[in-house]
Amino acid sequence: MIKFKKLISLFLVVVMCFSLAACSTPGENANANTEQKNDQQTEQTTNDGKKVLRYSLTADAPTLDPQLMNSIPSSTVGFHIYEGLMRNHVGEIQPGMAESYDLSTDGKTYTFHLRDAKWSDGVAIKAADYEYAMKRLVDPATASDYSFLVTTLIKNAGEINAGNMPVDELGVKALDDKTLTIELNNPTGYFLSMLSMSQLCPVRQDVVEKYGKDYAADAEKNVYSGPFIVKEWKHEDRIILEKNPNYWNKDAINLEEVHILTVADPMTAVAMYEEGELDFVNVPSEVLKNYEDKVIYYNDGANDFIKLNLDGSSELKSKDLRLALNFALNREDYVLLSSQNMYQPNTRYVLPQVNGVEKAYSEEYPFEAFPVKGDTTKAKEHLTLAMKELGVSDPSKIELELLTTDQERTRIEAEVLQNQLQTALGITVNIRQVPYKQRLEMESNHEFEMVVTGWVPDYPDPMSYLELWPTGSPYNHGSYSSAVYDGYIKDALSNTDAKLRMDALFNAEKTLLQDGAIVPLQLRRNAMLINEKVKGFETYFVGINFDYIYADIVE
Repeated sequence: MIKFKKLISLFLVVVMCFSLAACSTPGENANANTEQKNDQQTEQTTNDGKKVLRYSLTADAPTLDPQLMNSIPSSTVGFHIYEGLMRNHVGEIQPGMAESYDLSTDGKTYTFHLRDAKWSDGVAIKAADYEYAMKRLVDPATASDYSFLVTTLIKNAGEINAGNMPVDELGVKALDDKTLTIELNNPTGYFLSMLSMSQLCPVRQDVVEKYGKDYAADAEKNVYSGPFIVKEWKHEDRIILEKNPNYWNKDAINLEEVHILTVADPMTAVAMYEEGELDFVNVPSEVLKNYEDKVIYYNDGANDFIKLNLDGSSELKSKDLRLALNFALNREDYVLLSSQNMYQPNTRYVLPQVNGVEKAYSEEYPFEAFPVKGDTTKAKEHLTLAMKELGVSDPSKIELELLTTDQERTRIEAEVLQNQLQTALGITVNIRQVPYKQRLEMESNHEFEMVVTGWVPDYPDPMSYLELWPTGSPYNHGSYSSAVYDGYIKDALSNTDAKLRMDALFNAEKTLLQDGAIVPLQLRRNAMLINEKVKGFETYFVGINFDYIYADIVE
């Protein structure tokens, strides 16, 4: 208890320091931060009369290869440079490259009819470009983290991805240049909403083969089908998007350019916003009180959790140790200390806002897997059982590494988690901070014991969360394996009764948490400042952070 009080005091001192700095840095003394901005970032803020939207990311987009995207920064850019068969605009499913579609009477086969459209280099977009992209996604040679999206959905995708069937057997066929059929394993109501995802967007086979492993690595090594093209990509510095003159719906696009800067320090980003160099910024929790009357709150759809590696290489092979971690955390104190309650404590896995049968999922299936304030008695009971199983007499000999990104916010989060777990259980937790891209790579390669991560749904259904965890799923980086869990997912995929399907998904969620496969932490909420001249800039909690396709700058 004494350690915990000391941490609170230390954190409040840090917060006060940030607050005092913020009173002078953003707006009043922004020049003090100019050494943290490079000359190119300063130059690009002049718009020469163009309609230019400017915002920043704390880290560069790891990739712009649509089938290899595995992060929200990449997917958000991808949403604006690629065009799916359909487009999910803030929950409204609109026609994309498909002017229309037909659905078979059994609900399994879609036939899409493509409009006349061109790639950014003037070549006609064909149905074969979609067929090639979806085959590329499931081809094991591509090694896409996101192949899980369709392995249980599209006919033969799972067998192909496992290397048991040739890729040409995928249930996706171009009948001619303008007609594409996609055959599903079962009727899937949310399928259309998935089709705006970058991973299911078209790619040109000739371009991919021309550049090989360097495909999409730079602006000129790609072609674009969406509202914008990548005009320039200076890695770790900026991405400049430009309106695509060949986009089929170009008359609806108002912005001429979008400048996406890499600004690692959120405080610097706020100062740049106040200097008129950015049009949008998320306000760090440390200085939120300075902007309470100006910010707009929004949920970005992410739930954060600790992913545990269950491959048997560490003490986490003990289910009781995993449950001890879960019961040891006081999630209410965690969000207070790490985000000053900007975020909300979470004790389950599936995002509450996604769709249930008739209402929101959380309304129909309320659930608290672990007490929000924790339960140290239960935590120690599970720890005692774990120590016996592991043959350990001193809990401090249980040593675990917590992987996170190298940002100030994530450092604070990791230190709060470290303190809570060590204080409640007496175990040893070591923090390892690495750049964002490296963290994603280490997570994909199973090179971690515990990693602070999160998930944003790709479509507004519980399956978007639960399809990650079946045995052998490409995105199952924690190597979780449960025949019970797999059975519930199989039931949900094959059941056409909406209530029975949702019951199976809820049982799967409970099984995942009762096995202690993850440690749920928080639901993310952001506070943004936005230039009043910017209209039509949307936030969305499914698949992306921002939708500015139809945004405008109004003087």
